[in-house]
Amino acid sequence: MPTMYKIVNSKDFIKSKPSGATDLEESKQRLIELAMIAGLSPDYNILSDVRDSYGNLTHEELNQLILLLVEHREFFKNKIALLTRDDEQFNRATFVEICGNIEGFNIAAFTDFEKAINWLNDECGLKELFE
Repeated sequence: MPTMYKIVNSKDFIKSKPSGATDLEESKQRLIELAMIAGLSPDYNILSDVRDSYGNLTHEELNQLILLLVEHREFFKNKIALLTRDDEQFNRATFVEICGNIEGFNIAAFTDFEKAINWLNDECGLKELFE
């Protein structure tokens, strides 16, 4: 049976203020909405494409988003692939990957679309198989 996944663009849940800074509170609210959508499709993996996002979330802000995921864990039972640019954004995504996996999620960061899709389609979920 083929793996099903949903692609979520960063603009759908990472919001900015008019100054260009990330609006953390609005982003949290959007992440909760994403959790509800994920809950409607429990058999789907998620590909979160954040390549077009240019906010500079701190590690503390990222940690707050991870804790929000933990609060809504029941909606995120499957894999989450983070597709990023190959710059500082990838380092932030790797931080989310590590912290999220410590919390019991199955999250992996990628800079290559095909590798992200292959990981989502792989039943065992070991990112190292595609590195």
